[in-house]
Amino acid sequence: MPNRIFMFSDIDDTLIQTGRKTDFSKNTEVGGYTKEGKENSFFYEGTKVLIDTLIDSNITFVPTTARDIASYNRTIFPQKEKIKYAILNFGGTILIDNKIDPLWKEKMDREYSQIESIDTLLTALVYEFQSADLHLVIKTIADFYISVYNKYSIDDKGILEEVRDILTDFIEKNSDFYLYENDNSFGILPNFLNKKFAVEYLIEKEKPILTIGAGDNLSDLDFMNLTSFQLVPNNSFIHKSYR
Repeated sequence: MPNRIFMFSDIDDTLIQTGRKTDFSKNTEVGGYTKEGKENSFFYEGTKVLIDTLIDSNITFVPTTARDIASYNRTIFPQKEKIKYAILNFGGTILIDNKIDPLWKEKMDREYSQIESIDTLLTALVYEFQSADLHLVIKTIADFYISVYNKYSIDDKGILEEVRDILTDFIEKNSDFYLYENDNSFGILPNFLNKKFAVEYLIEKEKPILTIGAGDNLSDLDFMNLTSFQLVPNNSFIHKSYR
């Protein structure tokens, strides 16, 4: 009998976090690596036990993440044989048995053909930042969206406010896109690029009898609200917003 309970879970800051955010006085396990193969993301022991238990049970565990395929492959999740599905690129890519779902890809290709290209948008955005004395990493992610990362001044909240203001104005002139924010990074995403649409697609396709959603960012509520139950880590953005 196929697994009838699906759990859709964000990865970063929900299950694993970077070394900067990890309390190493607690027992931890490695959850992900850099391109150079260095450890850079970590589970707390209890979280790792929970996830392993869920994956080994009669629950279909679906990583639901902004990571692209290369970044996802540097986590431990692709090594789990029981993980059949993964939602990547904010929902732009669905993997089934580690292969791209062709029907979902066809839908995404059709959607992207109807908006301004991401590369063109990137050029316009870089121009917007030319007059601002900010050290940012601005790039496209797998041709799905634009990432703006405050990499070199992480603790400077003033820079974040300035970046947010510039991006908000930019979005107002580009109505086919919306602004995503998480800690020191921002994303400019097409309106159709959202984890919730990929989650909805898999729910309609597989028709589970019960669903669970887990996430840390307020934007994760978009897909979590499609599920029967929601799991939220303590001290996450969602937790702080509703306590």
